[in-house]
Order: sequence, then structure tokens, then C-alpha cells
Amino acid sequence: MHDPTLDPPSDSLPSHAPETEAGVVREVALDVPATAEALARYRSRAGMWVRVGLTTAAGGAVVELANAAKRLDWADVVAEVMGGLALAPLLVGLSALRLARLMRLRLAARPWTALPAVTAPHGPHAAAVVLRDPAPGGEPVALTLVGLHDRHRAADPGPDGRLWWCGDPQVGGVLARPGGGELIWARAPGRLTRERILGAVRRAEDAS
Repeated sequence: MHDPTLDPPSDSLPSHAPETEAGVVREVALDVPATAEALARYRSRAGMWVRVGLTTAAGGAVVELANAAKRLDWADVVAEVMGGLALAPLLVGLSALRLARLMRLRLAARPWTALPAVTAPHGPHAAAVVLRDPAPGGEPVALTLVGLHDRHRAADPGPDGRLWWCGDPQVGGVLARPGGGELIWARAPGRLTRERILGAVRRAEDAS
């Protein structure tokens, strides 16, 4: 099966890497120390959620086994509740581990690119950002954020109105505030969602 994370860099956005400390340009995003540390933290948190889910599920199983002989109603309820509570952190953790793998593939294959960006008004829809190609005639790129709400701050443009981007605008990739110290996965939406996001940004800019 074709793995889009291994595609060569797209030419639809500039491919220059942002400068890091001491003005050194990193050719690969994962070579930026703050980025490597951020990815390690992301994987660690994902593993923590998986362990919480498995531990809770195991606790429910222990209660169920201990109650096998007595069949106390309250113990059955506790076991069922613990089993249900285990599902959410387990799914969150497994999903985050998958995203961590995608992030690593992107970050190990491409440079960071510093691009002008704006957060899109989204209402009840998924949070989104729009990246702007500074080249004349460049097409804006709409991306929807993938992750828990408290991670969306990683896609808030910095004081200079820019975000760091590492990915393929036709598929998805990694966003970070300048410095690359906190990561979030962003994916390319479908045509209708893309048009809605770009329209929301245009309306917000016209109103300002």
C-alpha cells in the first residue's frame, strides 16, 4: 500500500528551512533539538494514556474475577464502569501513537518551513489554520487540526504571524509555533471543507 508520508516534498509551498539558533539552517526538521524533544514528549504522553486505559481495564477484570463466586450486584456494576472508563484513554493513546509515527516520518524526511499563517474561525467545526505562500501568486493552504483541544495552541501563529510547517499540503503534516517546541498534526481537508475554511478567513479579514 502506498504510504503518502514517504512522498517527495511538494513544490506547492516553499521548501526553505527556518533558521534556528546561531543562524544555522537545519535540513531536516527532526534535527532541531526542540522538535526532537517535543516528539519524545508527545510519544510519552500517548503511552501514558494507553497505560491508563490498560490499567483501568485490568482493574475491572480483577473485580469481575474476584466477584465470580459471590456475584454481588455492586461489584458487577464497578467492573462494567471500569471497563467503560478504560475505553476513552485507550483510544486517545492509540490514536496519539499513530499520529506520533506519522509526525516522525514527516519530520525525519523534510525541513521546517516558516510560513505566514492565520487561525480560521471555525464555530462548531474542527479547528483549522490557513498557511500562505509568500511567493507571488501562491495558493493558500487550508489545514484542519487533529488532536485534543488543549493541543491547538501549538498552531497559534507566533508574534510575527508565522507557523512552522513540515509536510505535504495535499495530504497533511506537522505544525508548530516558531521554535518547533510543541507539535500538532494537521491534515488536508476535502474540497468543500477547504472552501469553507478559506471563506471564513476572507470574511474575518474583510470585517477587520
